[in-house]
Amino acid sequence: MSGAADPLRRAHRLAYGLGLALCCGTPGVIALLLLAGVIPPGTETPEGIHQQVGYLFTGLVFLAAAWVLWRSGQVLRGFRELTEAQRPLVLLRECLLYAAVLDLSSLWGLLYWSQVGSQAGRHAWSFILLTPALFLALVPREARWRKALEG
Repeated sequence: MSGAADPLRRAHRLAYGLGLALCCGTPGVIALLLLAGVIPPGTETPEGIHQQVGYLFTGLVFLAAAWVLWRSGQVLRGFRELTEAQRPLVLLRECLLYAAVLDLSSLWGLLYWSQVGSQAGRHAWSFILLTPALFLALVPREARWRKALEG
């Protein structure tokens, strides 16, 4: 089947493109807001409760990444059993779901910035910049979906 007529390829290109746009767009918009000073840095010291919030956000990023790995493994294992008509929709849904879950890292970075940005800005920026890196590292590419069809 040619690439243009392949529904799985079209679904993956759409899903991966939209997911990447979300996972690059959100951090980009947040970065512009922070650099322009629209959202001023928080002035709290990263101690006590604010340090615990930072630890919580770090844990949530790891939890999101682990969940995406687990979920994609589960879906890929059952991908072959789906009907041919269901596969593009499942692929689209899953890639967009993974992007949305991983995109939360940017929002946690924004929240951390609003608390302790002037004292621990590098930590807040780490949360923000992890979003596209996690998407590129964890969301299955088209070849992985095709390999799942082989069994």
